[in-house]
Amino acid sequence: MNKFGFAMKISFEVRLAAMSMLGLALLNATHWARGNFAVTNSVFQFLLGIAPNVAAGYAMPLILASFVPKVVKNENKDEALKIFLFVSAFTTFGLIVWEFIQVNSKNLHFDTNDIGATFFGTLLAYVSYLWLANPTISPEQDKTQKV
Repeated sequence: MNKFGFAMKISFEVRLAAMSMLGLALLNATHWARGNFAVTNSVFQFLLGIAPNVAAGYAMPLILASFVPKVVKNENKDEALKIFLFVSAFTTFGLIVWEFIQVNSKNLHFDTNDIGATFFGTLLAYVSYLWLANPTISPEQDKTQKV
């Protein structure tokens, strides 16, 4: 209950999409920082280099999962998690393929650190999903629990 005396329930798909917006905000902030700061610190340069991949690895699974009914409407926690993991693997695979496409590009830059950053972003998305899904599907709702 909030201070006005009624419960505010935000749907799971909206919470997933909202969390993915953090990744998109990081991506936006990274592009802004790259254009507005002359960076001499090698650690900061490294972080600015991998941040777009962390952001994409984080945002893409969450935002795509927010559109998958079997993730957001499923009462079976294990099945919903399996589908989210599939969505995560699909988006991670696509991001890594995109990184390898850049090997032969004249305008884009291939970096193995970006692959690791993509996996790290996907891991963050997984942790966020578990955090968001925990209160959504209670043990009473979960069809896998034995009564």
